[in-house]
Amino acid sequence: MASSLIPALTLTAPGVESPLVAVTDREHGGLLHALASVPDPRDPCGIRYPLAGLLTVAVCAVLAGASSFAAISDWLHDLDEQARTRLGFDRRIPAGATV
Repeated sequence: MASSLIPALTLTAPGVESPLVAVTDREHGGLLHALASVPDPRDPCGIRYPLAGLLTVAVCAVLAGASSFAAISDWLHDLDEQARTRLGFDRRIPAGATV
């Protein structure tokens, strides 16, 4: 029996027999790099924070156990200065309503 209860995942998940494929430097860009390819539907006039940074914060916070927008915002505010800068939040941190 497959470990996943979701049928779609059992069909696409690699089996024990499939060989591991090494990740090349070109393929290893990280979450922030992958989310940077998501098209931004927002009006350019109102953009204050990078979409890739906001999406990365949301994904990481949820993986860390956040279950609400307030918890995601709290997770963002707990980041150190270096992490915030890497995510593109140089000047200010988004408010909870922005998240």
